[in-house]
Amino acid sequence: MDIPYIIVAGGKGLRMGADLPKQYIEINGKPIIYYTISNLLKAGVKRFIIVIDLIYLEYLKKFLNQLNANIKYVSGGKERIDSVINGLKALEKNDNIVAIHDSVRPFVSIQMINRLYSKICDSKFDAVVPALIIKDTIKVVADDKIESTLVRANVRRIGTPQLVKVRAYLEAIENSKDKTNNLTDDSSILEINGNSVGVVIGEEENFKITDMYDLKIFKLLLGEN
Repeated sequence: MDIPYIIVAGGKGLRMGADLPKQYIEINGKPIIYYTISNLLKAGVKRFIIVIDLIYLEYLKKFLNQLNANIKYVSGGKERIDSVINGLKALEKNDNIVAIHDSVRPFVSIQMINRLYSKICDSKFDAVVPALIIKDTIKVVADDKIESTLVRANVRRIGTPQLVKVRAYLEAIENSKDKTNNLTDDSSILEINGNSVGVVIGEEENFKITDMYDLKIFKLLLGEN
């Protein structure tokens, strides 16, 4: 399973309210992104394309060089989709499938990676994403007023890694480049273009560190006092 992982790490992490982007917040002397790359290596990932704000390049290398991983670094873009496109440009010519992953989802298991890979090999899907069931009732709200209630059985929480077929993804970007505003996940561009996106069962532990509460949970799972 030698497919490259694009690690999207160019965000500013404003919701965390920290001085640094959240992927560079140090826990036990190492930034969060270090744990993400380390755990992906343990899960069998062999190649990485890390998309970052290059002002953090030397800082990041100081930690990631310790892992002796196969890493390419590329510059991030204005929006997430721009960063992903920059990552795609760094692929090798024979890369047919690529994974796109958030830099602040450190707890990815080999079991989930294998589920995603097995599913993407089914030719009817152009992408495969991890999905979690919704436990709470979901309402559509506008101006502090409930407008409608969604059918919970049909709603999922979508995370990363998201595995995509490179040719289909590039075609979707080209066909839908005027519709990329406000996309919050990578497979959405394929949905817009009419491509098929499959799902596998996700894992609660594979959460995204977005705010201080998430950071507390990360520290607990990491075993920090």
